[in-house]
Amino acid sequence: MPVALVVLAALDGAFAGFRSSCGRTGLIRHRREDVRAHLRGLATAALLLSPVAAVVLADVLAHPPRWDDYVVAGRAMLALYLPFGATVLAALAGYAVLGWRRRFLASAVILGPFTFARPFVAVGGVVLAARAGAGCTVLAAATAAVIAALAVEPVLDRRWVTAARRRPPVLPTGTASPR
Repeated sequence: MPVALVVLAALDGAFAGFRSSCGRTGLIRHRREDVRAHLRGLATAALLLSPVAAVVLADVLAHPPRWDDYVVAGRAMLALYLPFGATVLAALAGYAVLGWRRRFLASAVILGPFTFARPFVAVGGVVLAARAGAGCTVLAAATAAVIAALAVEPVLDRRWVTAARRRPPVLPTGTASPR
């Protein structure tokens, strides 16, 4: 169960990195840049989520019975996150293998609306954890994890804006025809 949450957080971070990058180059395929964007998102997610993981680990080591509370909260969150993530992965699989018309359909019908719904789904997982009876410490950790996961894309977007400000303006390249 903790592995499923870690995998979902890693995928979410990688996709957030791609969304942040793709917002600037969506019409042009840049395979190498896309892979770098996924890795940047994954690294940013790991960086932002590692303090939460450290606090949870310290809490469980200090209070071993609290592990059961984390498991209950994690199961409740996964009840919402797994179907959501599976639908996104199915749409991405379709996006990867289908022609451009169906790729557009996958993006317009599933990926776009699900990107919009992502913060609500993330918060909904915390609400489900609260309804499952997770304690205050567990809910605080779940809330911190959701905030960290939702911060990945804005952090990466900020990086792009800062980099664009430092870059000189793009000038036309090539030579003019003498005629």
